[in-house]
Amino acid sequence: MVSIADLWVPSVWVAALQEAQATFPILFESGIVTRTPQMDTIATGAGTAVNIPFFKDITDQGDEIQVENTAPVNDNGQTGDTMVATPLNRVTKNSAGALAAQVSGADPLQAIIWALYARRLKQRQTTLLAQMRGLFGSAGAANAAAALSAVRLGGTTAENFDENGLDATSDQLMSPDMFIDGKALMGELADELKNGCLWVHPNIKARLEKLDSLNFRTLQKPSDLPYDITTYREIPIYTSSALVRAGTGNGFVYDTYLIAKGVVGYGEKAQKGDTIDVASLSYFADKDKNNELVWDRTRFIMHMFGTKWIGTPGGQSATNAELQTPGNWSLVFQTANRVGAVCIRTNG
Repeated sequence: MVSIADLWVPSVWVAALQEAQATFPILFESGIVTRTPQMDTIATGAGTAVNIPFFKDITDQGDEIQVENTAPVNDNGQTGDTMVATPLNRVTKNSAGALAAQVSGADPLQAIIWALYARRLKQRQTTLLAQMRGLFGSAGAANAAAALSAVRLGGTTAENFDENGLDATSDQLMSPDMFIDGKALMGELADELKNGCLWVHPNIKARLEKLDSLNFRTLQKPSDLPYDITTYREIPIYTSSALVRAGTGNGFVYDTYLIAKGVVGYGEKAQKGDTIDVASLSYFADKDKNNELVWDRTRFIMHMFGTKWIGTPGGQSATNAELQTPGNWSLVFQTANRVGAVCIRTNG
């Protein structure tokens, strides 16, 4: 609840300033997220887990010699499997008092509404990071088994970071060679990175700039984006200050991701206005207390293709902590490099 004490009572009134954002939800504006009507339909349906069927790839199958009056030795068939995604129901509540607005000379509710969309995108980006850390096992100890640990640089035997980050060697810090080795884990799908992204912490980007500045480029800003796009080795860079944790001893551990185009499927139930629904933007005027309240309720699907949710939420919907748990995910594509994403962990 926003009250008079939370705001200000100026002797001379001036227009209130909006604090600048320190972090930005720009990953959803990259090419890695694909929103389709099918995913919207899935998000609109019932349940805590939904099936997404797919056919197994048969293009790597070998052929055989034809023999007269003889059936082929091998019948390869066409097998399929099922990805499983978990719908996520989320809500954010805000309130403001009419008296606080009058005395302060500003409109807290309008500020809330102005920032609502950017906040929602930040929340989605936080949820996506939780999923990726669960899939890659990149939130915890080195060499941990996870659905996508085969495309985490170092795998389950030789990750290049130290939990005592202050003692890290040069081999445990991001370098152009480490980037190249990570990209190679993606195989031929690495070509799709030009329309995907390199998702890094600002400190990792800064280190690469110092070591390999000639491979950075700034593209002409697209008219529909509020920022320039910088590329590293022709891959668009998106930064996030969330891509770091404290080492269990000292220093820091950074997680970096290379993600190809269209790897993440996204769908959302259409939000209704001021009604009782799991996806609704509702307003309430408490005339007794002279307060205004806004609830932003959403239901959405966000899923990395090729993977399967096998967890059981403790509530009606999975939390970010549950999404970040490696044991809640499995791989359903034939190999991890078909997913189109790679993780690299370093100390800087």
